[in-house]
Amino acid sequence: MNLNRLFAIVQIQGCVFILAICGMLLCVPSSDAQVSATIKGTVTDSSGAPVPSSTVTTKNLETGATRISRTDNAGSYLLLSLPVGEYEVRCAKAGFQDAVRTGIHLVVGQEANVDLHLQVGKVRTDVIVAEDAPIVSTSTRDISGLVGERAIKELPLNGRSYDLLLPLNPGVVNFTSQKTGGTGISNSTTANNFAVSGNRPQQNLFLLNGIEYTGAAENNMQPGGTSGMLLGVDAVREFNVLRDSYSAEFGKHPGAQVSIITQSGTSQWHGSAFEFLRNNALDAPNFFDQGSAPPFQRNQFGASLGGPIRKGNTFLFANYEGFRQHLHQTSAAFVPDAASRAAAAPSVQPLLNLWPIAPAGAPDFSGIAEVFSSPLQTIREDFGTTRVDHIFSQQDTLFGVYTIDDGEDFTATPLNPFSSDAVTLRNQVLSLEETHVFSPRLINNVRVGFSRAGYFFTGEPTPGTPAENVPGFLIGHPVGAVVVGGSAASNPQAQLGLAGSNNGSNLRIARNLYTFDDHLALTRGRNPFDFGVWLQRFQSNETIALSQFGQATFTSLQTFLQGNVSSFLFDPAPTEMNWRSLFGAWYVQDTLRLSPKLTATLGFRAESSTGWNEAHGRAANYTFTNGVISTNPRVSDSLFTVNHAKFLPQPRIGLAWSPFSEKTVIRAGFGMYYDLQDALGYRADQNAPFNATFTTPLTVAQLPINPAGP
Repeated sequence: MNLNRLFAIVQIQGCVFILAICGMLLCVPSSDAQVSATIKGTVTDSSGAPVPSSTVTTKNLETGATRISRTDNAGSYLLLSLPVGEYEVRCAKAGFQDAVRTGIHLVVGQEANVDLHLQVGKVRTDVIVAEDAPIVSTSTRDISGLVGERAIKELPLNGRSYDLLLPLNPGVVNFTSQKTGGTGISNSTTANNFAVSGNRPQQNLFLLNGIEYTGAAENNMQPGGTSGMLLGVDAVREFNVLRDSYSAEFGKHPGAQVSIITQSGTSQWHGSAFEFLRNNALDAPNFFDQGSAPPFQRNQFGASLGGPIRKGNTFLFANYEGFRQHLHQTSAAFVPDAASRAAAAPSVQPLLNLWPIAPAGAPDFSGIAEVFSSPLQTIREDFGTTRVDHIFSQQDTLFGVYTIDDGEDFTATPLNPFSSDAVTLRNQVLSLEETHVFSPRLINNVRVGFSRAGYFFTGEPTPGTPAENVPGFLIGHPVGAVVVGGSAASNPQAQLGLAGSNNGSNLRIARNLYTFDDHLALTRGRNPFDFGVWLQRFQSNETIALSQFGQATFTSLQTFLQGNVSSFLFDPAPTEMNWRSLFGAWYVQDTLRLSPKLTATLGFRAESSTGWNEAHGRAANYTFTNGVISTNPRVSDSLFTVNHAKFLPQPRIGLAWSPFSEKTVIRAGFGMYYDLQDALGYRADQNAPFNATFTTPLTVAQLPINPAGP
């Protein structure tokens, strides 16, 4: 594959007009929609005439924070960048009774329309209306993908992984069950995999309070722990899934933009504690179980607490969740039978300890026996979040959030219980955001964040079994992978269960993302303008060379028993690669309120990347000359000969039209979206000369060998 072409993949997504009752489908958000919401509306008197210069005040009922705006000559007002939560809106003007609207629940990315009506009166009287803002409005903001707090907390979730609620949205498919291996076995991914509108999982972007939430594995960086779950049900307030077309504020990847908002403290102390137990007490055995269902116990426990540190100013929220699992998975392993063991050459006899011995009467298939067992998988995962919010004044607010997910997994593989895989993973996200109100019509949000994912995967013979004493193929290393009756590919399908250590062992990845994001919202008349810049410094320090312990492939059971290795793969000198890049973007956007029934959004985003660069000049890639691939790789600071991602223009257009009533809205959108590549290590790390894999035919009697050569 030509990586120069792969680096910046452009995806153009257009949406045609779609008629839908109750306001469905495609739309384009604006005005710092990642973590906040907006309230807008019109103030009129009893005759329906606009009331200019009236004072509109919003109050967050959870924290007491207030914001003030004034209506223009058309009686319109707009309040941007409001934290999500419960609100009260009050309108006042001399000669009129105050109008108060309560029961307004703002969700992430929402643009709530709250119209107020003033009645003439000299005596101070409040006219209170309790009514939430309608979800359907002539706004180009998309909250159709919202999964709210009640759904997250109350819908049943196996394993309390809240990302399993993503398929509540149309166009989202969870195909985690189709990935190679499974929990604790696959080194290509640890998290759940979702395809959104046909995009690959790698093209989705998860934002935790506006900062990228990254995971780590060989080639899929979706967030998730060693349990395969995305923990934090009690820590998450809500999330919104943007798909197909979205505003100029969002980018980097063209798939879904999943904006996750954490809980925050309120004016009153609240807390909870829980424990969930799942076991095999009521499980029925499956076809391969020998007798009753194998033992299983999963404990999930935790607590959360939130409230004021300093009432009216500083608020704290903290959450912890623990995950412990002991699962015996039914194994149907194919192993050498007694006759095969007796016929094996003396040099092969130690390798036979890599498989269980078949008991008398086990099913037999011409030298291969089937052995049933239930090897143990153990998982430990700990998740925690701490958030502090501080209100300096009506003009300045600040919040900081730290999230950590740390876990480890040890799995004896079902294809061979004498072969095990071990995983450790720690994900961390730190974010700080400050909102400054220069005036009711000029607001700035600045956000800085750090994301890190540290990953380690290795295979090994299962401790406590005869396999752990089998000598290695390479001097100084554990035993490698043994493939009998399969291809020379890494960990292929084979006649016997894969034995020894996983060919993708001793893999280490440490991803660091440093993010800066600044957003300026300016309102001129009835039109909001948005300006922003986004910068991300990217680092990935990784050793993901295959065959570090070696892989011995035998074409058949007979050649294995004779000790004739058809192909022996090994990496003589695994080398850590230190990849670097700087991603950047700037964007502008104008929201045109053409009429009460028609809104248009025009935006432009430009992205750039410095490429895929190795910190020590070890980027190796094969080039083409007149269509012929080079014999030797080109080694340089950058993987690419030409960087085609210095300027990636992306226009964005959105429309929202309500031709009949406010209960029906037709939306349409168009945009160009690029995929900034940040996970090319799996493709680039194997290139010679630094992590080249060598192959040679030999006999088992010639093992072990010195990987450095004679």
